[in-house]
Amino acid sequence: MKENASCLLKTLLALGKRHAMTCTIIALALILFTHRFQLAVNFTESLPGTVFLIDKKVKTPQKGELIAFTWKDAAPIPDDVTVIKRVAGLAGDKVVNQNRVISVNGKLVGLAKTQAKTGEPLKAIASLSIPKGYFFAMGEHADSFDSRYARPGLIAYTAIRGRAYRVW
Repeated sequence: MKENASCLLKTLLALGKRHAMTCTIIALALILFTHRFQLAVNFTESLPGTVFLIDKKVKTPQKGELIAFTWKDAAPIPDDVTVIKRVAGLAGDKVVNQNRVISVNGKLVGLAKTQAKTGEPLKAIASLSIPKGYFFAMGEHADSFDSRYARPGLIAYTAIRGRAYRVW
C-alpha cells in the first residue's frame, strides 16, 4: 500500500514538473479573466438571452447598453442579486408618468402595471428629472421589474457591477 502511494506521488510530481508552465499560464489567465470579467445567467424573461459576460471595468452606463448592477431594497427580488437591464435614461433626462404610461424624454418606455404577477400592488415611479449619479433601467419584457416602478426606482451608479454583453 505504501509503495502504491509513493508511486502515485512520484507520478504526480513528474506530471507537475512536465506541465508546470501550462498550469501556471492557465491559472494566470483565469485570475486575470475573473478579475475583469464575470459570467452571469439570466433566469427571467426580462431580457432575451441566457448567458451574459459582465465587463467589471466599465462602470459608466450609456443609453441603450446593457448594464449589470446589484439589486437592493426591492422585493420580491432578493438583495445583492446581480441584475441586468438596458439603460433607458441618464442624468438630466426627464421621466414622465402619465396615468402609468412611462416615457423618458418623450419616448415611450412602457406601461407601469398596477400589480405584479404575484398579485402584489406596484407603485409607479413619479415624474422627475434623473439626478446625477443615477440611471433609468429597463427590461425588454412587459412584466420586467425595473425603473418604471417606485421600487427599485432609479439605479445608483454605485450599484453598477459592469457593462453586460449577451453571449447566448
